[in-house]
Amino acid sequence: MSAKSRRGILGLTARETEVLTWIAQGKTNHEIGVILSACTGTICKHVEHILCKLDVKNRTAAAVTALAALAKAKI
Repeated sequence: MSAKSRRGILGLTARETEVLTWIAQGKTNHEIGVILSACTGTICKHVEHILCKLDVKNRTAAAVTALAALAKAKI
């Protein structure tokens, strides 16, 4: 499934989708910032937007929501 399709399923921007992918792999905001060459504060904002858009309370719930949506889309 393409990144564009994944964004459509979750309603996230391309960058938010990248951040969520790393969240699902257990990376911290600092680690994601290093990987994506972004400030930790910027990553924190992306995480905040992701949690709001997915209507979840934490990173774990966001990762589970993303994986469930992707699994459902593949059916």
